[in-house]
Amino acid sequence: MGEGPSGWTPEKAFEKLQEIYTDKLMQDEKRWVLRLLENRLRRLLQDLGIEEALEPYEKRLTFFREFAHIPGDSIFDSIQYVFNLVRGNKEPDPGVTQMHLNRIYHALFTPPGLKNPCIPETFWMTPLGIACQVAEKGVESVYPLLDELELDER
Repeated sequence: MGEGPSGWTPEKAFEKLQEIYTDKLMQDEKRWVLRLLENRLRRLLQDLGIEEALEPYEKRLTFFREFAHIPGDSIFDSIQYVFNLVRGNKEPDPGVTQMHLNRIYHALFTPPGLKNPCIPETFWMTPLGIACQVAEKGVESVYPLLDELELDER
C-alpha cells in the first residue's frame, strides 16, 4: 500500500497513533468504560430493587477502578486488543477481532430489549471509537482524522 492522497502510509499512520495511544490514555479510557458499565449495572440493580447486591464486591471494584483492569476474559481484554491493533500490532485473526469488537459494542451500546447496538456518532471520535474503527476498517479509515490532528499541531 502506498501513500494516500493526504500523504499517509499505514506505517506513518501507525507511528502517529503510537504517539497518541500512550499507556496513560489507554488506562484513562478503560477507567471511563468501567465507570460507564458500573453506573449502568447500579441503575439496573436499583430498578430490580437489589442495589445491595454489589456490596460484597465493593473492595474488588475499588481495585478494578484503580488499576483499570478486571482479571479474566472481560471487556478489558477486548479494549486492550483494539488498542494493540491501533498501535500497530498485526491482526492475528479477523474472527477474533470481530469477537472483541462485538463485545465492546454490545457491552457499551446495546440497551435491554434490543439485539443490536445503538452506537452514537460521538463514539467514533473517542480514543476507543477510533481504535475500533482501525480494527474494523483498517488504519486508512482514520487518515482524515490524522490530517486534522496534524493541522491542529501546526
